[in-house]
Amino acid sequence: MRDRILAAAAIDFADRGYAGTSIGLIAEKAATGKGQVQYHFAAKADIALELVRASFSRPPFANVLDAQAVHGMEAIVASIRGVAGAFRDDVRVRAAVRLVREYHLIPVALPTPYLGWVARIGMLLREAEAAGEIPTGLDHDLEAWHLVAYFSGVQEVSNRLADREDLPERIEEMLARALPALGVVYPKRFL
Repeated sequence: MRDRILAAAAIDFADRGYAGTSIGLIAEKAATGKGQVQYHFAAKADIALELVRASFSRPPFANVLDAQAVHGMEAIVASIRGVAGAFRDDVRVRAAVRLVREYHLIPVALPTPYLGWVARIGMLLREAEAAGEIPTGLDHDLEAWHLVAYFSGVQEVSNRLADREDLPERIEEMLARALPALGVVYPKRFL
C-alpha cells in the first residue's frame, strides 16, 4: 500500500506540483481512502520528502555503477545519459525534481539534490585524467559541478519547450560541446 501511495503521489506531484496535490487526490489515484494515506504518511510533506529522498539516493543520481563496466569519461557520459533517461521516463524522478524546485512550499527540509552526482563525476574526472582522457590540472570538483549544472539547464529548457521529448538529442548536443571544452582527447569515441 505504501508503494502504491508513493506511485500515485509521484504522478500528481509531477503533474500538479506540491501546491496542486492533496491527500485526497493521492488517495483517489491510489484507489484507497485518505485515512489509509495518513496511516502511512502523517502529512503531504512526508510523502514529498520520501519521494525526493528515494529518488536522489538511488541510481542514476547515486550513480551506483558496476565498478568493472565503465570508467572515466565513458562512465561520465553513461551517467549523464542515464540521468536524462530518468528525467524523461521515470515519474518518481520527475516528481522529485519538481518538488526540489518547489522546496520553498514544502514545510520540511528536503535532501540537497545532485551532491552525490557531482561527487561521482568529480571522481570519474580524476579517473579520466589518470587514463589520459583529459588534460592534467583541471579542477575536477569544479568541472563536475559545471557538468551537472549544464545538464540541469539543458533538461529544464527541454522540459519547458518540449516536455522533455527532445531530451536525448539535446543531451547528445550538450555532450558534443562539453567534452571538447573539458579537453577530452578524441571526444567522438565517447559520443
